Amino acid sequence: MELEDHIFFLCTQVVYRRDRAINEALRPLGLLNTEWRTLGTLVRKGPLTMQALAQWTAYERTRLTRILHGMQERGWIERTGTEHDGRAVLVRIAPRGRAVHARAEKAVDALTAQVLSACTPAEVARVRRSLRAMRERLIASGY
Repeated sequence: MELEDHIFFLCTQVVYRRDRAINEALRPLGLLNTEWRTLGTLVRKGPLTMQALAQWTAYERTRLTRILHGMQERGWIERTGTEHDGRAVLVRIAPRGRAVHARAEKAVDALTAQVLSACTPAEVARVRRSLRAMRERLIASGY
């Protein structure tokens, strides 16, 4: 099989190029793709422990810690201890972070619509179902 035909190579290429495009779209807002993804996760999932946030964003904990440090300095997120485990850190989005995310979401939604317009809605739905199935298989296998 040619490298360009390998499904996971293609996925990596799409994500890499989309991340570059998102960074370009978010630059005028002073926001990076990593920060947008982290804020978006907190908007949709609510406050999360560092471990859960790392799982949802697919960032290594050390990278996530660096990302959160800058976001906390700008008042976009808050970090506190959890009630049941003094060692665990709970991350929540701050009002300022919610406002930044709302502005960024418009730019990302426009970019996403442009990229997805290369496929029919049915094709997009099928890819989404397939990727969810693969993700579930990996999770069930302990990854």
